[in-house]
Amino acid sequence: MGEQWAFYFDADKCIGCHACSVSCKQRHDRDSDQDEWRTVKNVTTGTFPDVSSLPISMSCMHCADAPCEKVCPCNSIVKREEDGIVTVDRDSCIGCHYCGWACPYGAPTYDDGGIMSKCNMCLGEGAGGGHEMPPREEQEDGGSTPACVDNCVGDAIKAGPVSELKEQASDSAMQAFAQEPANIIVEADRDGDDAFPYEA
Repeated sequence: MGEQWAFYFDADKCIGCHACSVSCKQRHDRDSDQDEWRTVKNVTTGTFPDVSSLPISMSCMHCADAPCEKVCPCNSIVKREEDGIVTVDRDSCIGCHYCGWACPYGAPTYDDGGIMSKCNMCLGEGAGGGHEMPPREEQEDGGSTPACVDNCVGDAIKAGPVSELKEQASDSAMQAFAQEPANIIVEADRDGDDAFPYEA
């Protein structure tokens, strides 16, 4: 297998502006009322008046052992050998929604006909983009830089080969990454005494 591509997210830099989710919809020509492939959720801790909130930008995690791929009865979902990006062949999808039930992160979304689409790391544009695209070895290979990375005003989101992302990550983020099935490196509240919980 080629080197796994992943996302890197630094919660300390995220301002919760939703530029990532808006730019994703624009890149893939999705209507504003359609489900988001990338979303921003707020993790809140504490009780009033001592409340803290941390924005978390989330999309498909392109899991190391993708549960959506395992349950798809039509083999429409593929974790690509060449770069580990999980793509969907919408032409063979029957809309059974098993992938949605299996995914712990809520990444699959469905059109009016029940056919699945999700983040494809901008390998292609539009629903189903990315299926059968060339391997992504460099940022410009197999499509453009992910829209969420290009448009993050705080530089909180990065995408690339795991080996490159590891060089930017803290020790605590790498320890958490080693224990997670998802392919995302998360820096969370490095300056605080307690890390915020990571919730889907």
